[in-house]
Amino acid sequence: MFPTTHSTWLMDRIARAPDEARAHVMSRYFEPLCAYVRASAILRAFGEPADQVNAFLASRVADEAYLARWSCSGIPLRRWLANGLVLHARNSALAARRRAERHDAVDFTELDRTSRLRPADHETDALLALERRWAVRMVTEAHEQIRTELDAEGRDAWWELFRLHTIQGRPYPEASRATGVPLSSASSVHRQVVDRLRAALVAMLERDGARAEDIQSELAALQDLLER
Repeated sequence: MFPTTHSTWLMDRIARAPDEARAHVMSRYFEPLCAYVRASAILRAFGEPADQVNAFLASRVADEAYLARWSCSGIPLRRWLANGLVLHARNSALAARRRAERHDAVDFTELDRTSRLRPADHETDALLALERRWAVRMVTEAHEQIRTELDAEGRDAWWELFRLHTIQGRPYPEASRATGVPLSSASSVHRQVVDRLRAALVAMLERDGARAEDIQSELAALQDLLER
């Protein structure tokens, strides 16, 4: 079993299997960070989103001290990485500025963009894009986990009933007929699937460093982001 918090697991993996820790962070947050860059009027002017995110992750996530500082910050990992991405872009732009000045080839447009970059000062659209992509990734992963578990248990009809009722909005009688789940059990079966999905999401949030007192608000944020 993994420890109950992502920071404990992550610090353990950094010490014992740093490649595994880096792979987890890069896999979970690569797409949300790319979404952030694509939605940022400032950052997307600095190059392809994937190139920027790869450069940032290679530079910072490879540094064990960077993740150790996050574990003491109290900031959600996705926000910590967004802050780091902005700072990395700013530092890269400043380095380009110094190189240009040495060659008397200053790009004043670039200087203007650089002056607008501030760590932890996020464009609303960019931050929302990151949050929504993070939410989709989390919920998709939880759905795949529970669907796989139910299939392995021979309860694939449970997942199908949940899908028909929750995702397609079909009433219980129709979903019951389609899946073979007795109508008298439909509500109970649906609730059990919902409870398992919630437990999976809680475990994922904990692994990503969410504090116990923040779990409810994070679950509410996931729902709100997916309904927008």
